[in-house]
Amino acid sequence: MQELGIPFWALLIIAFALVMLFTDIGKAYTFSEMRLEITCQGVPAVGAVVKRRIRWQKELTDEFTADSSGVVVLPQVRERSIMQFTPSEFVASQVLVVQFSNQEFKIWINAKRRPQNNSELDGNPMTMKCELSDEQRLVTDFRNSFLTNCTWK
Repeated sequence: MQELGIPFWALLIIAFALVMLFTDIGKAYTFSEMRLEITCQGVPAVGAVVKRRIRWQKELTDEFTADSSGVVVLPQVRERSIMQFTPSEFVASQVLVVQFSNQEFKIWINAKRRPQNNSELDGNPMTMKCELSDEQRLVTDFRNSFLTNCTWK
């Protein structure tokens, strides 16, 4: 390829970039799919707004509204980075805040330490029941610790 003026190492970089572009190589789950059943005083929190903030390489924010049963599903978030190929520590900050009845409730504060799907609960699906009036507690049942007022099935 020298006759084209492109060095071999440049072709390798281009090939690697194309493979990353068209495959899932290098993608990390910065937030696994989460199904929340939100209640307040035992009653479904209809219309509750869930604000999600994820911080890994950059900050991502989005929001969702609970349905008529107080249920909301947060889709998984995957981000790509060359860091997945280096010996570096993976840490993605996760925060969920619920706005309901003119109040704000932090229901999930986590530092996700592994890039695999559902690693937040050590591989278990994230199907949660969150009572807004419950106090936050520190959970240490899994490979990482987090603050929440939710329980899981």
